[in-house]
Amino acid sequence: MVSFRDLGLSSYEERVYRALLTERTATAEELSAESDVPMGRIYDVLNGLESRDLVHCNPESHPRVYSPIDAEMAIDRLLRDRKRDLEAERTRYENVAAELRSQLGSQPPTDGRFWETRSHDSEIEFVTAQIERFSDATDEVLIVGDSVIVHQFLAVLEPLERWLESVANGSIRVRILLSEQVSNGGDQLLQSLRATGQSVETRLHPSVTANFDLIDGRDLYLYVTDPFARSRPLGTIHVTEDVLVDELTDEFTAYWQEAEPLPERP
Repeated sequence: MVSFRDLGLSSYEERVYRALLTERTATAEELSAESDVPMGRIYDVLNGLESRDLVHCNPESHPRVYSPIDAEMAIDRLLRDRKRDLEAERTRYENVAAELRSQLGSQPPTDGRFWETRSHDSEIEFVTAQIERFSDATDEVLIVGDSVIVHQFLAVLEPLERWLESVANGSIRVRILLSEQVSNGGDQLLQSLRATGQSVETRLHPSVTANFDLIDGRDLYLYVTDPFARSRPLGTIHVTEDVLVDELTDEFTAYWQEAEPLPERP
C-alpha cells in the first residue's frame, strides 16, 4: 500500500500529518497523543512538516495550534520536491559519468569485448583463442555461420580438428549450424566435420546468414562482417546480456529443427 513515505515523509511525519487531516487543528500535545509520536520528538516532526510547507502554525496562540494544508496540495508539493531531488541526483550521476569518460576515454577497453580480426595475424590469434574457449566448455557449444566462419576455421583447421576429436565422444554437446553455401569453398572443413563422433552434429540451412558462437548458453561471440570483404570478419564482439543470448538461442533452435543433417560426401 502506498503512503506519504513514498513521497519522502518519515513515518513520524506521516502519522502527524494524517492526524492533523483528521483533527484539522491541534496542539503539539494533542498531536502526540493522537499520532503516538513521543512528546520528545513531536516538535522536531512538526518543524520538519512546517519546513516542507505542509503544516501551518498560529504563533499568536498559546499553546501553539497547528493546522494542515489541503491533502491534494500537500501531495503536489511532495511530488514536486521528489522530482527536484531525483533530477538533482540524475544530474550528479551524469556529471560523474562524464568525468569518468573524460578520464578513461583515451584508454583501450580492458574487458576484451571486441576483437579486431581483419589482419591475418589478429584473425589467427583470435580463432586459436576461441578454440581454447570451446575446450573450456562444460555443457554445450553452438556454432552458427556462413562463409565467414568457414574462412576463420580454415585458417586454423588443425587445432579445430584436434578439438573436434577431443569432444567426439565426450559429455560436451557440439551443434554446428552452417549455411548451405559453405559447400562452395568449404569442402575441407566439411570433410573434417563428417569425421566427427556422436557428440558433434552438423546441419545445413539455406537461410543462415549470421555468424556467432555460443558457449554454455552464456558467452556469445558475434562475428562482424568486413564491409569490403563479405567473406571475412572485421571483428568479434563478446556479449553476455541474458535477453540477447536467450533470443538467439530460441532462433537457433527453430533453425536447427528445420535444418538438414550434413550429407555424406558424394
